[in-house]
Amino acid sequence: MSSAVRRIEADLPDFRVAGLVVSEDARTIWVTATTPNRQGVVLKVPTFGAGDVTTTMIADAAGAGANGAVAQGADIFERDLAPAQGLGPLFNGQACESCHNNSAGVEFDGGMGVSPDSFVVRIARVDHGQFHLLPSHGPIARQHSVAELGSPCGIPTGVPPQANATSIRSAMTLRGTSLLDNIRIGDIDQVRLAQPPDVRGRLNMLEDGRFGRFGWKAQTATLVEFIAEAFRDEIGSTNPLALRDLIKGCGASIDSPEADAAPLTSVAAFLNTIDPPVPTAACLTSPGAAVFASVGCATCHTPTMFGPGSSGAVPTTIRPYSDLLLHDMGTGLADGFVQGSANGREFRTMPLWRVSDRRHFLHDGRAATILDAIMAHGGQAAPALAAFIALSPANRQALLDFLNCI
Repeated sequence: MSSAVRRIEADLPDFRVAGLVVSEDARTIWVTATTPNRQGVVLKVPTFGAGDVTTTMIADAAGAGANGAVAQGADIFERDLAPAQGLGPLFNGQACESCHNNSAGVEFDGGMGVSPDSFVVRIARVDHGQFHLLPSHGPIARQHSVAELGSPCGIPTGVPPQANATSIRSAMTLRGTSLLDNIRIGDIDQVRLAQPPDVRGRLNMLEDGRFGRFGWKAQTATLVEFIAEAFRDEIGSTNPLALRDLIKGCGASIDSPEADAAPLTSVAAFLNTIDPPVPTAACLTSPGAAVFASVGCATCHTPTMFGPGSSGAVPTTIRPYSDLLLHDMGTGLADGFVQGSANGREFRTMPLWRVSDRRHFLHDGRAATILDAIMAHGGQAAPALAAFIALSPANRQALLDFLNCI
């Protein structure tokens, strides 16, 4: 058996470490130590041994007065990166906010994307009915190159000619996303088992044996990995959880990872602060809430889940209106893309909290209204759609009013 040893080196003779404290933003380890002459010293050690990329990100945040993990995460989320900070060589946006920036028509960090360039195109190749990723081109097409910013690079942007399958994906709102990390897989499975067999969802089992809960097809297991993949795929910044840029050439992955874990944990801390407001009691007890349940919408758009309480004993109520499970949505919504164990007809039940803030709906943004999105449901959702269509005009409006207040 082998073991790893970490050593603290300082320009002090024969010092002995007395204690360690990690800073609130997890960037610094403060070390108290004593020396032979009975004096005390305090040493400041970077937690991650950050390289130039993370150092400049944190310096930029500090220069803007952003101190602490949450404030630094908000700054990193909205600040454009430069090629010297790991941007590219191909990218879709220079910052997270490039795509996630709109809520109810108002600029909002973490909101959904509404502009045409906020949509992502997933790429693949299908040969003789077999689905294949394109390992040298990445899972998505990139719209921009660092050549636009003055850095030499001849890699073409857009959908590569090798791809013969594409799927458009909307940049979903990130409000409440952090809460999903707190829902236990066992609780999700209990919801699954309680569903009628004909509409029962299933967990997306990933290659490493874990289950996914983030993304349009629940293809990612944890929030921090979701952030890491976005940094790599959308911005081109490699990191400890997404080590290799899937684009080849123009220096991609030479200095991998370009950033350490600090930006990931900071952005995760920021996302923890943008949870949606809890619906009012009047909303939750409105006539539309009963209609929502009676037609079968609540079977998959599960109103209530639970996360750990602050004491670890009393669970926290979370209202995602999602079971976080995969469901067959029928041929009309099928995109043919395989992600994890999700097939081309399956999608994760989209959380509905603050759905009224959204400007378009469904994975490709095809629906302009909530009603349009409902009418596009198929597959396992077909019985609920039929029940919705059969509602009286008053009950249908009551259901829509309920969706506008959750």
